[in-house]
Amino acid sequence: MSPSVVSVLLPVHNGERFVREALESVLDQSLADFEVVVVDDGSTDGTADALAEYRDRRLRVLHQQQAGVAGALQSAVREARAPRLARMDADDVSFPDRLERQAGFLDANPRAGLVGCGVEVADADGTVEHTVLLPSGDRSLRRRLLLRNPFTHGSVMLRREALERAGGYRARHGANEDYDLWRRIARNWELAALPEVLYRYRRHTGAVTTTDPARVSMREALRDELWREPALLRAAWGEDDPREARALVREALRRRRPLVAARVGAGYLARRASTSS
Repeated sequence: MSPSVVSVLLPVHNGERFVREALESVLDQSLADFEVVVVDDGSTDGTADALAEYRDRRLRVLHQQQAGVAGALQSAVREARAPRLARMDADDVSFPDRLERQAGFLDANPRAGLVGCGVEVADADGTVEHTVLLPSGDRSLRRRLLLRNPFTHGSVMLRREALERAGGYRARHGANEDYDLWRRIARNWELAALPEVLYRYRRHTGAVTTTDPARVSMREALRDELWREPALLRAAWGEDDPREARALVREALRRRRPLVAARVGAGYLARRASTSS
């Protein structure tokens, strides 16, 4: 069988409640040529039985002892065959044209290492609470990285070359494996996001973002490292939005980078003066 255009990477641990809906949303994509690599990461509920219900040639399921999200993704990447790798979380939903739109964008933009999209945020029952849209430009997304992780992990499609050149997924920062990867990809590739909503992210009490007590402290350590990334800091000099500029200055001071804070502030004031004269 020839390689697929896209490999969807779907790690799952004790995801029986939502994994069927997640899988069906992927298998119902408008893109014709893709595969789905599911890694059952040591589930102890009915996840394995739920996955066994599917007899789709595009779907491959791996079972392993629990290794965490980063470990499950490392296994999925090794198994994947395609040059583009789309993430998918086992409790979320991809809209029908998500893969087609993101793969088309990467085809048309060879400098982009990854592309995200707009996201609906829903509760455990699937009721949409609000929508998150991202700026589409590389420099704006780099500035967002300095302040927070702008991408919902499951909504992103990666160029495999960009992932491998960055060193792949790693567990060094715990459940912040995606945030860590984005900053390493940004050293050599552009970041991008489609302006439309193509993904639904589900918030519930069993999600990794709510069950990992070390996630916040490890994220703060990672952000300290981000504020020493030249490829990201260069983007901070060009902020024109006053709220974002103030946020960057505050964050730079918080990260003990007073010279960076001064440069961001001076650059913003200079641009404001030039536009008002």
